Amino acid sequence: MQINVPGKLYIGGEYAVVEPGQSAILVAVDKFVFADINPSTVGEIRSTQLPDAIINWTRVNNQLMLQVDPQLEFIAAALQITFNYFQKNDWLFEDFSLVIDSQLDHTNGIKLGLGSSAAVTVAVVKAILAFHHRSLQALEIYKLAALAHFHVQGNGSLGDIATSVYTGWISYNSPDRTWFATKTTNLLDSSLVDMEWPELNIQSIPTPLNLELLVGWTGSPAKTKNLLKKAASYTDDTIYREFLAGSNAAVSMLLNGLLTTDFDVINRGIALNREFLLILSEQTDIEIETPLLRTLIEIATNLGGAAKTSGAGFGDNGFTLITPDANREQIIASWQAAGITPLNLQPYVSPTVLLESEE
Repeated sequence: MQINVPGKLYIGGEYAVVEPGQSAILVAVDKFVFADINPSTVGEIRSTQLPDAIINWTRVNNQLMLQVDPQLEFIAAALQITFNYFQKNDWLFEDFSLVIDSQLDHTNGIKLGLGSSAAVTVAVVKAILAFHHRSLQALEIYKLAALAHFHVQGNGSLGDIATSVYTGWISYNSPDRTWFATKTTNLLDSSLVDMEWPELNIQSIPTPLNLELLVGWTGSPAKTKNLLKKAASYTDDTIYREFLAGSNAAVSMLLNGLLTTDFDVINRGIALNREFLLILSEQTDIEIETPLLRTLIEIATNLGGAAKTSGAGFGDNGFTLITPDANREQIIASWQAAGITPLNLQPYVSPTVLLESEE
């Protein structure tokens, strides 16, 4: 069987959302990580992007004995915590062969900034569950993948995990990750899955009507983990606390605009979020908005779009939301003339989520 998991884009709330309870808006996009899983006499996982890397495992006394290539550490963590969850519930865990493939990289292998490590982590969890005919709630799948991802990366809001699980547009408030340490020294402890996580809130948003998403890629991948570490060193600063309050206000405005399909409110929310990100950028000496991203934004806003950076900035993507009145083709042509690659992306809602919303 094959499992497909979408990538993501941040629409608002970046940087602030790494703090417990801070809010963000994200959307899943129709580029995917694929996980092909089949019965096997030998447990192994491979990635088509890294053909020489492999994970093998055996089971000894109800323990998973892993041989892991360091390039596949997110996959290994997802495998381990899912196995732990099976053990906790006394579920049979069978050997399988799993192959990961991804559309979230450029043709030359450079990451597009669409949350590839998160999507891979979710894909492994979902594939193992589907292979064993185990059905979990979205929140439980999120928690398994979130713990695996945080175990490896050590920072981040885990909003990309939530988007890859829930799909569509979501409102996200990040959990208090310091709470984990009060419960266990092992982030792969699957008992955390059944606990309530402080501050966490994930809500699906109806797909906005008469609104199109255009995404431009600058060709320069950002190191999100390193940028978040640098920003974290300013967390006691008064300006940083003002940034958090301002970001929440901007996201609240943006959410209201999306729920009411009021483009003027959406535009103001995105512009306000950008303003606070630029203040943070100046304060922390992190170039969130590179010259090419600034060009992307200015082109789109001058032609009627609501635009800003997406995610950590410092490269990767920017986006614009436009109404049917905006000059879509001119935005795309102007981006291309400036050296920006338009990405053929659309918001994605999984068929399962659509069916649930209709019930």
